[in-house]
Formats: sequence, C-alpha cells, structure tokens
Amino acid sequence: MYRYCGLLLLVLSSQVHAWGFTGHKAFCEATYDLTSPSTQKALDAVTAKQGDYHSFAEACTWADDIKKDHQWDWSKHLHYINVTRNEKDLHDADCSKGCVLSAIAEQQAKLQKNPQDWQALLFLAHFVGDLHQPLHVSYADDWGGNKTEVTFFGQPANLHGIFDYGIIEHMVGDDWKGFGDRLAKLANKADASGTPEQWGDESLTLTRDIYAGYQPHEILGQAYVEKYGPVIELRIEKGAVRLARMLDNIYTP
Repeated sequence: MYRYCGLLLLVLSSQVHAWGFTGHKAFCEATYDLTSPSTQKALDAVTAKQGDYHSFAEACTWADDIKKDHQWDWSKHLHYINVTRNEKDLHDADCSKGCVLSAIAEQQAKLQKNPQDWQALLFLAHFVGDLHQPLHVSYADDWGGNKTEVTFFGQPANLHGIFDYGIIEHMVGDDWKGFGDRLAKLANKADASGTPEQWGDESLTLTRDIYAGYQPHEILGQAYVEKYGPVIELRIEKGAVRLARMLDNIYTP
C-alpha cells in the first residue's frame, strides 16, 4: 500500500514536490514570523550549520532537494501517508511501515534531545508542511493523486501536482516570502491546538472532498484556483502556527 508518489509530473517538464518550492518556503517563512525572537535566533544559527541555504525558510526544501541522492532513499516514504478509499480517519495500521506521522514524531524527539541537529530541524519543518497538504494524506491506489489526470490552464497535469504547487503558483507566482509573511499576519494562534494525527485527519477530510468533486479528465482553471486557493492558504497558515509552537517549545521553553 505504501507507494512513493512524488516523482510524476504536473507539467511535463516539472517535478512534483510537496507544496512545491514556493509553498514550502512560504510555510516556513510564516512559521519563522510566528516564533519568538529567541527561537528565530536559534533557527538562524542551526540552519547556518547546513551551509547551502540563506535562511530557514529556504532550507525547508532540503528534504525534497535530497531526493535525487540515493543515500536518502530511506526517507522518501516519510513525506506522506496512504490510506484506502473507505477510510474517514487515520489508523495506526496506515503507518505500520513508517509515514509522515511517525517521521514527525521521530524528528521532533531528535530535535528535543539535540536542538542543534540541523537535519532533524529541517526534516521536522518539511514533514509538518507535508502533513498539511491534503494529497499527502491520500489514497494508495491513486499514488496520492498522481494517477488522476486533468488539464490545468491548458496543460496536462495530475491532481497531486495541482495541489503541490500549481494552484499556489497561479496565486502568488514565486513570491514565497510575501506569501508567507501575509499568512503569518492572518494566523490564529488558536490553530495550534491538536496533534499531528488530528491534523492528518483534517487533510484526509479535504482529500475526500477533492476526490468527491473530481470528474474524469477534468479541465480546470481559474474557478478551481478560486475554490481551493483559500483552502491551501488556511492549511499553510494552520501548519505554520503548529510548527511555530513546536519550535518555541524546543528553543524558547
């Protein structure tokens, strides 16, 4: 049942990454804005240990960037959780071989033990972002929407890729910083409640709604962006509030 769903194409020349590069950077930019000044200072210092990125927000793509390096193949299945189509909430059996939920728990524990572990920090930040992308909590038989073909603004696409970055790019282009800063200003601290399992259930509910409205070989465009753009914004905002709380608990206890 566990099948990696991140290598098919949205548009023929583009690779799919959860939330896309713009979305992940915006997610972590919003998170950074929502953390305390002392946590921000710690994030800057730990991220600098990695060396290849200019900021915490930009480093949040690291967990996707390393997919082309086979030494990290063990981490590929940790970006998502797959379920059967009749499930309405997540169960332990869905994560029996490891998934985004177990990955979040493991990386959070590592970071609590060693707050200077930059790999744990960047994995945690990325995986919390993945969990809030609905189609990373999706159906095994469809590879998380990668097999569901659509046309998006006149181009061949799949459902997974549209939610990874297609909608976001039509909303904000590549202005990840402005997008993240705006979402941070709209954030509701009350959204920090719940557990990763509950956040995953939220994503699964959205996934079921997305599939319920799907028509085979559907032609999608601006109306679809206007329908699901606010949903994506809310998922990123909520995820950023939740990750910010996790990080403040570690760096500003």
